[in-house]
Amino acid sequence: MVNLPSGYNDTHKYAQDVIIFLHEPLSVQITGGIHVNDAFIYDAWANLPSEWTAWWETFSDPREAQRDLINSLRETPEDPDLPGRPTSLSQWLERIRSLSLDRGQLVLPIPEVEVPDIMASRMVTKKLAEVRAGARYIKHVCKANGITHVVDIGSGQGYLSLTLAACGLRVLAIDGSSKQIAGSQAAARQFGLIEGHQITHLTRFVTGADGVGAEIETWAAGEQCLLTGLHACGSLSEHMIRLATSSQLSCISHLAVVGCCYNHISPLSDSNPLGFPISSFMRLNNLNMSTSALITGCQAPTNWTHNPNSSFGRKHWYRAVLEKLLHDKKLVNQDQRPVWGIRNGDLKSFQAYAARALQSLDLTEDVTADEIAEYEERYRNRTNETAILWTLSVLLCRVVESAIALDRVFFLQEAGLDANVLPIFDYKESPRNLMIVASR
Repeated sequence: MVNLPSGYNDTHKYAQDVIIFLHEPLSVQITGGIHVNDAFIYDAWANLPSEWTAWWETFSDPREAQRDLINSLRETPEDPDLPGRPTSLSQWLERIRSLSLDRGQLVLPIPEVEVPDIMASRMVTKKLAEVRAGARYIKHVCKANGITHVVDIGSGQGYLSLTLAACGLRVLAIDGSSKQIAGSQAAARQFGLIEGHQITHLTRFVTGADGVGAEIETWAAGEQCLLTGLHACGSLSEHMIRLATSSQLSCISHLAVVGCCYNHISPLSDSNPLGFPISSFMRLNNLNMSTSALITGCQAPTNWTHNPNSSFGRKHWYRAVLEKLLHDKKLVNQDQRPVWGIRNGDLKSFQAYAARALQSLDLTEDVTADEIAEYEERYRNRTNETAILWTLSVLLCRVVESAIALDRVFFLQEAGLDANVLPIFDYKESPRNLMIVASR
């Protein structure tokens, strides 16, 4: 049973409210309908509620408004709401909180798991905490259900695989990168694990049940398995979920997968009938999110560190002004947006930024220095707009990720599995902390 936000006791009703919210014009606009880069092309500021923009325009420093918006997402705000905030804005922010799945780390009364020193020494603090928490939960599920075999897809350098093997489980580590597999094999040898017994490595790209499913069945040799992956990128999580429901892969009895990189999810289309959303319920309710909206689900603004000297906000303004200049001169195809590389030194001024971008796009002869100076002056007093628009664009991160998690839970349930979503990691360390769990 999914732990629903306060006020809900029906998962499907909750999901419908999430979809309605994500499809509202304001939500669509700030999650990519009008990208921050296009703010001056389509006048994104004027498309926001006028009482909100009028209030924000009273601030000399946009960072006050940005901190207020981000602070409002916290379960326990660090500061009181800024005085004068429009009631409609406060109500909208409350809707975001009320439509987001709980992200407080699940606390279970089960033994801790020690990561082998040979692996722990190679991990940053964040990764070490993730492996400990993930292995702890997986070991608990395996012990409770008499499971001795684990399939780790997207196993990488073997951090989770080797830890689980050290716990006494037999592990099949699968990754698409031969370099990653070689690194995991070397670490396994150093730790004294026996290849083909305690741990088995397989270099494969997983795109569905075909091929790799038969190899998993052969390896399992009739034993029940738990299928796992920590931060399985993009559609890989969905491929794993389909594996867990495949009638051709009867050895998988349990699933525990954490997704990430939602911008790499393949959307549903005529040419991709297996795309997102994958559940019948979300499809019937017409859940539709652009790639920009899915990117929103990768954000964690409450974890951002305040840096008054950051060039981050300035970069968004530079980009928006230059995009407007290129648009007005009809130098770019709007269906094929320009991409250019920028170095930190290019952010010292708009002239330096524009020079680098125009050089990358081979447009140095098409835009004059006077035009660059003219556009900089024209939009000089609108830097606050892009700063606040950028913050707005990430505020729906938890609602978007909740929708993605619900879609995966529904797919599993529709296939007859018991499924749930658990916040397995500490959100402050690992904001992609929602683990989709299931059992046949």
